[in-house]
Amino acid sequence: MAEVIAELLDEHEMAPCPAGIADAEEEDDLYDIEAAAGEWAGAGDNGILFNRLPGERCLIKYELWDGQPPPLRSWDGVWSGTVRFASGKIFAVKEHSGNTFYGAEFDLGRMDGLWDVRVHHKSLGHEEFTPALVGFTLLKLQFWPSQG
Repeated sequence: MAEVIAELLDEHEMAPCPAGIADAEEEDDLYDIEAAAGEWAGAGDNGILFNRLPGERCLIKYELWDGQPPPLRSWDGVWSGTVRFASGKIFAVKEHSGNTFYGAEFDLGRMDGLWDVRVHHKSLGHEEFTPALVGFTLLKLQFWPSQG
């Protein structure tokens, strides 16, 4: 059974939600990525682009696994793909009002690694406080070495 090797809960609240996750040394590659029609995320070299995320604010948790993690069934949505990161160090990137902001850096522990990834999202709400009213989204990114 696969186990978590490393994890990071980024304490930087992203408002609005980030444009994506980029390699710390190749962040401009993020803007060359396009999500497939109908997909809310897409991957390319050095980045994972978020096409549309619910909510106005996000918190992100990164997990590095030694193999494919078990599925998470209680989340609202999931996207899966494969991505290569040149430096192996990644962070969330958002642009707002002409400025660029960065989340905490997460180290995947290997340069030029090919990774399988699952990105889960969940919109927070509670009883009469609907997800649309709360406007807060959780993202969990799970990485493990790709066999491809």
